[in-house]
Amino acid sequence: MERTLRQLAAVGLFTSTALLAGGADLASTAGEITSRNPLHETGSERDHLTGDWGGARTRLTDRGVHFQFGYIGEVFGNVAGGEKRGVVYEGLAEMALELDLEKLAQWHGGLLRVSGMSLHGRGPSRLAGDALTASNIDGHDSVRLYEWWAQQSLFHDTVSIRAGSLLADDEFAGTTGGGRLLNSAFGWPAFISGSVLNTGPAFYVSALGVRLRIDPGQGWYVQGAVFDGDSFDSPGGDPGANPHGTHYQINSEQGELAMSEVGLNWHQSATNGALAGQVKLGAWFHTADFPDNASGSRIHEGNFGGYIAVEQKLWQESDESADQSVEVFARFGGSPEDRSTFAFVIDAGLSYAGPIPWRDQDTATIGFVHADFSDTRSGYKAFRNYEQALELTYELVLRPWCSVQPSVQWIHNPGGKHGPDDALLIGVRSTISF
Repeated sequence: MERTLRQLAAVGLFTSTALLAGGADLASTAGEITSRNPLHETGSERDHLTGDWGGARTRLTDRGVHFQFGYIGEVFGNVAGGEKRGVVYEGLAEMALELDLEKLAQWHGGLLRVSGMSLHGRGPSRLAGDALTASNIDGHDSVRLYEWWAQQSLFHDTVSIRAGSLLADDEFAGTTGGGRLLNSAFGWPAFISGSVLNTGPAFYVSALGVRLRIDPGQGWYVQGAVFDGDSFDSPGGDPGANPHGTHYQINSEQGELAMSEVGLNWHQSATNGALAGQVKLGAWFHTADFPDNASGSRIHEGNFGGYIAVEQKLWQESDESADQSVEVFARFGGSPEDRSTFAFVIDAGLSYAGPIPWRDQDTATIGFVHADFSDTRSGYKAFRNYEQALELTYELVLRPWCSVQPSVQWIHNPGGKHGPDDALLIGVRSTISF
């Protein structure tokens, strides 16, 4: 009880500080936001808690040097069902440096990035017992190198090559609407993470790789990448084998993960009431060996899968001001159930940007995900055949550098196990860009 009270006091202090810093006049407009991710904003004094550093931040940006630092803290309580009741707190601090080589050294199309993070606390999945992971900042407590890469754009920026320690979830299989939700299932999809070694190159562990992207025009793009097959470098899935993100090992047992995706964007800057949308088709192949789910002794050479994702605006306020808008998103993917955790996963949802007339920067989002466990999963009698999650969240932007985001999640058949009742998680996340 004492520990729970300390956790509640900590998040109360953190959230209260964010609310006070953001200002009490919630009826005023928060200002233009340059990025949906507060950890990846650059710009003027109004974009960051620490301001413009006496003009130094703007001067550095003009010369191609971008510093980014942010913190996310969240508290979740499980008020019903799941594995156990309780309250948990977890946080994520991230620091990044980007160098625009064209501005810095007259190297056209060159870009460098390096980032690190500190993960701490306990995630809500320890309470709910879910398989899909209720928080997208839940990871192994550590201070770690996150990603580092170099990118070169060519042929008037129609081609780009990126190489280094990469994150597949940054560029493949994602949806903008899904990224507004806190449940991990709406980000890096379970139809990939449950079918490759140790979830693949995604939060919170990157992997050595190279990515090629081509943008031929008319809204089309095609991209492909090859990654190290095991970012953990641990067949048993021990995150402690790569505790600080600096352990790199490539061998035939780990294999490689190859991904490809083709997409089409339409009406991204259209007028006359045209509504923007996007569709993407993707496929992946992992070259490692995978045991058969039914027998365990039979070995499959490789695993593979495919997916489709669609986003479409249904309404926006006007051509001149698209801050208020309604958008739907949906995604489906699957892989062979004889060697994968999930046979297929489908998620969908709706986002309403600016649901309150004078709060254009706020966003309300609802999402639903259904994950179907493979029927031939080893020991299947101890499992149900699916897990579902429904999330409702509202991002309240107090300042461009500060937001508070409550979330309510209902998790049906948590973990696919017989026994635990449906879990009900209630939480709040605060985000600050320094």
